[in-house]
Amino acid sequence: MSGRDWRDEHAALADLAQRQLFFIGGPPRSGTTWLQQIMNAHPDVSCMGEGLFQRHLADPLDKMIQSWGQALTSKNTRLFGHSGGYPLPPSDEADFLLRIAILRALGRQTGASTAQAVGEKTPENVFLFPRLQRLFPRAKFIAIFRDPRDVLSSAWHFFRGGAPGQGDAEAKTAFLRAALPSINDGARVWLTFARQHPQDTLLITYEGLTADAAPLIAQLHEFIGVSTTPDIVADTLAQTAFRAMTGGRPAGVTESGSFLRKGVVGEWRSTFTAEQGALVERELGWMFPLFGFGRTENGPH
Repeated sequence: MSGRDWRDEHAALADLAQRQLFFIGGPPRSGTTWLQQIMNAHPDVSCMGEGLFQRHLADPLDKMIQSWGQALTSKNTRLFGHSGGYPLPPSDEADFLLRIAILRALGRQTGASTAQAVGEKTPENVFLFPRLQRLFPRAKFIAIFRDPRDVLSSAWHFFRGGAPGQGDAEAKTAFLRAALPSINDGARVWLTFARQHPQDTLLITYEGLTADAAPLIAQLHEFIGVSTTPDIVADTLAQTAFRAMTGGRPAGVTESGSFLRKGVVGEWRSTFTAEQGALVERELGWMFPLFGFGRTENGPH
């Protein structure tokens, strides 16, 4: 606890929990990092990523508490049946520990900052949103989605761009088939969650940010309860424009291997064939009208 009395530590966590917490999620390569930087550009917001709360905290904690309970039950049964043995961890033990761990992580993130709103983004947060809402009932949840064909095109170049045979149609089709279920599941989890908590959720699309970011930035500020002015929006736009984030490279100019590779809408057409695009539409076409993604002309309906 860095030399602090545990009571001071818990008081600091309680104070942090009273600020406006928010969490960002969405498919990898959908613009979650761009959205995180947009939020962090506000002077009264701290938003950093990625905390990796699900994979490296929530899942291991669940397994650890389950294993602990099983070990206690076994010991109680074999050796302490006459006395009742040791109390088992309650059903919410993992949630309790996860809440403390996340608050401590957010506390390290903010440091001495007095930011009014504190957020974290990890793409797979979208699967953790229901649990995070249970842990932090006052939190806000923001999802960003992008045309899945562009998501998969960006993912192909970023994760597989240097792999041998990367241009093979067969390899790309296999890549698409392997990735589609996760995008499908994440979108469905988000929609169910958003319908259950409409006041605490906000959907942003990569296409919307690309077309006209200013009103969406103002909407984001209002959503988490921080001030929004033309000056703040303009400064955010200046800090998070593609050219600014790439050190001067304009959107549309490709830099292979870069985290920010090209920054345009519709790039999938230069990566996948029409048939591969149709495969994505067949599997995920249900989400296109809901998220405002355009189908290809004469594509599957």
